[in-house]
Amino acid sequence: MGWIHGGGGAAQGPGTPKHLAHCLLGFSSCPQVAPPTPPPLGHSGGGGGFQRSSRVKCPKFSRCPNLVCGVRWGDGRQQEAAELRPQAAKSAGMALNTVPRKVGVLGYGRLGQSLVSHLLTQGPELGLELVFVWNRDPGRMAGSVPPTLQLQNLAALGERHPDLVVEVAHPKIIHESGAEILRYANLLVGSPSALADQATERQLLEASHCWGHAVFVARGALWGTEDIARLDEAGGLQSLRVTMATHPDGFRLEGPLATAHSTGPRTVLYEGPVRGLCPLAPRNSNTMAAAALAAPSLGFDRVIGVLVADFSLKDMHVVDVELSGPPGPKGRSFAVHTHRENPSEPGAVTGSATITTFWRSLLGCCHLPSKPGIHLC
Repeated sequence: MGWIHGGGGAAQGPGTPKHLAHCLLGFSSCPQVAPPTPPPLGHSGGGGGFQRSSRVKCPKFSRCPNLVCGVRWGDGRQQEAAELRPQAAKSAGMALNTVPRKVGVLGYGRLGQSLVSHLLTQGPELGLELVFVWNRDPGRMAGSVPPTLQLQNLAALGERHPDLVVEVAHPKIIHESGAEILRYANLLVGSPSALADQATERQLLEASHCWGHAVFVARGALWGTEDIARLDEAGGLQSLRVTMATHPDGFRLEGPLATAHSTGPRTVLYEGPVRGLCPLAPRNSNTMAAAALAAPSLGFDRVIGVLVADFSLKDMHVVDVELSGPPGPKGRSFAVHTHRENPSEPGAVTGSATITTFWRSLLGCCHLPSKPGIHLC
C-alpha cells in the first residue's frame, strides 16, 4: 500500500471532547458553526448516475477552531463522538470496526463478474458482505446477480450503507460520481486513468478530506509498484516509461486514436506523456496511470506512456516498465527494466493475472482504516 496524496495533521485547540462531539454530530449545538446542507444526489438518464455538475460541498468548519474536516482525534474524543453517532463519526474520518465489511461493485464486465463471484463465494468467510452491484446496462446482471443485490439507480447507493465502493466500470463513473460516492464510503478506483483529469483528481481529494474516506487506486498490471514509489520518494527516480502492447482487438480507443490504423505487424499508436494518452485510451492506459500515481515527482506529465498494436499478441498483454535514476559520481545511472506477459482472452481489455491482482487489492483496502487521501493498493 503506497501513500500518494494526503494532508492534515492532528486537530489542535482548547475544545473539550464533548464540544468536539457536538460539532461533529449535529453542528446545530455548536454556536460557531452553521449547519451544513448535504449535497443532494442527482438523477441522470441512462444508468441512473449522479448529476455531472454536482460537487461535494464540505461543511464550513473554519469558524470552529476545534474541528477539522477529515482529521482523526485522540482515542478518548474519537470514542465519545463515535458512540454518539457512528455514521457521523465515520463521515469525519474515524475508523469504525464494522463486521462484516459491506462492499458495493460498480461495473459488471469481466472484472466485475469475477469480483462479484469472489465476494459471494469467499466474502462471508473473509468478513465481507456484497450489498449491491450496479451496471450501466442493468440487463447484463439478469440471471446472474440476485435481484436484491441489483442497484438500479446509482444515486441510491447510500441506502445500502457500503463501507467500500469498487469501481470497475469506466473512468466516466469516477469523473461524474467519484466525489459523491466518497460521501458514503471508501472508494477503490479500478480506472485510474480518470485521475489524469486534474479537476477530477482535485474533486476526489477535496471529497476525501471532507468526508474522511479514502481513495484507493488498484495497481492492476503495474509490476514493482512499491519499488517505484520508494525510489521516487528517495529522490532517485529521473525517468519512467511504460509500454503496453497487445492485439488491436484489445483496444478501446477514443478521439483521434479511434481511427488510427496499424501500418504493419507492430505499430506504435501513441508515445508521450501519460496525461495525453488517458483520455484517448481510457481503458487501456490504467497501468500507465498507476505508474504516474506511484511516481508523483514525475506525475502524469513526465511519465511516458507507449501504446503498441501488435498483431502477434492475440492472447497476451505485454507491459514493459523502464526506469532510471540520476547519473552517479562516475556518470552511470541506476536502471530497471521489467517485462510482464499477461495471458488474456482474445480481444479482452483485462489480462487474467490482473483479475487476481485486483481481488488482492480489494482485500487489502477492506482491512485498512479510512484515511483521507489517494493511496495505491
